[in-house]
Amino acid sequence: MRQLRILALIVWLSLVTLPSLSYAATDDAMCVASVSGIINPAVADYLQRSVIQAEQQACQGLVIKLNTPGGLTTSTWQIGETVLNAKLPVIVYVTPQGANAGSAGVFITYAAHIAAMSPNTNIGAAHPVDGSGVDMEGDLRDKITNDAVARITTWAESNDRDAEWAEQAVRQSVSIGSNEALELGVINLIAQDDADLLRQLDGREVTLANGNQVTLQTQTSAFQPIEMTWLERLLHFLGDPTIATMLISLGSLGIYFEAANPGLGVGGFLGVIAICLGLYGLSVLPLNTVGVVLLILAFVLFGIDIFATAHGALTVGGLASFVIGALLLVDPAEAPGIIVSRALITGLGLGLASVIGLSIWIIRRSKRVGRGASGDRLVGTIAKVRSSVAPEGTVFVEGALWQARSDDVLTVGDQAEIVGLDGLTLIVRRVAHSGR
Repeated sequence: MRQLRILALIVWLSLVTLPSLSYAATDDAMCVASVSGIINPAVADYLQRSVIQAEQQACQGLVIKLNTPGGLTTSTWQIGETVLNAKLPVIVYVTPQGANAGSAGVFITYAAHIAAMSPNTNIGAAHPVDGSGVDMEGDLRDKITNDAVARITTWAESNDRDAEWAEQAVRQSVSIGSNEALELGVINLIAQDDADLLRQLDGREVTLANGNQVTLQTQTSAFQPIEMTWLERLLHFLGDPTIATMLISLGSLGIYFEAANPGLGVGGFLGVIAICLGLYGLSVLPLNTVGVVLLILAFVLFGIDIFATAHGALTVGGLASFVIGALLLVDPAEAPGIIVSRALITGLGLGLASVIGLSIWIIRRSKRVGRGASGDRLVGTIAKVRSSVAPEGTVFVEGALWQARSDDVLTVGDQAEIVGLDGLTLIVRRVAHSGR
């Protein structure tokens, strides 16, 4: 048994560290880290690890392939600090064609010692917006904007790139293509592909934060990829507010349906797992308190409406609360440009309404059948236990779900004989040789 535990630990450690155990780079190699999607803590940690690993492997430099709509301010500043203080040249390459360095991507590009873009890519739109994508107003906007301008202009000057356009990208949300970016001095070069990038990097001089000057010699270099670990990929996936909201909503659907139609508990079990994963995703995001409160209120209203006497009204209120809460969920001051997909909000809202409506119909149907059924007719019939009866639970008989009570302890799947009726509660007992 002890040997098995040791073997399991070795396998687990190998899975966690596998991407970082790639072969050692040659002296002229260029390490490569790839970032696609929202900038969040998982990406910041990955790039920090990539810089350290590239330094340890004695790579000439680190190329960050970037394609992002934006991300969290705190993660962006962390990445900027990592890149600016790297002990080797860092090149940001906005790629592939059609890619975007939006919002946070602008800052990361400006932090790099050398900035490159593929043809038909664009960069810009770093102006703060609120949780629904609308321009912010007032003192909060000025505070956030001025801080961002100070950072990006300082980074631009330190890397000898255009600071005027950088300020416009933050204040006016301007966006430009790769050709114009090269003309304005926002980037240093346009590369058709990886080979072209290495060719154009050859001979360029870079001054590092420690004052050292490095001349790149990439004519014969090869790329050495540094991949995300599976854990970094998972955390990056969960750190997307759209994914986190979807997981919580789908988890709630599973729990609500399980509550309305108790069975083996699979829906409830999967629902709890989905909610836990979604909550973790939200925990790494800067949340707007109003949005969180509205989402909680929505799910509370949904839950009450399933078992309320007058069905429907609370669901309408819950849907309104859900939509508004989801739109306001992410704090715009800390994650400019990052919002939950409106299409997803609409789809989840309709899904919630459909499942809750179905749950309400199941419960009301059960009650109608219960009121219309004759106790004499049900006595002697066999019901199937849907939730443990100890001493009370639920059983299913003749197409309806009933409350049940028994002196015996019955578990899900057992068969129970109906021996009496107390109002709308069946009195049951275990059937001899009951099985699931």
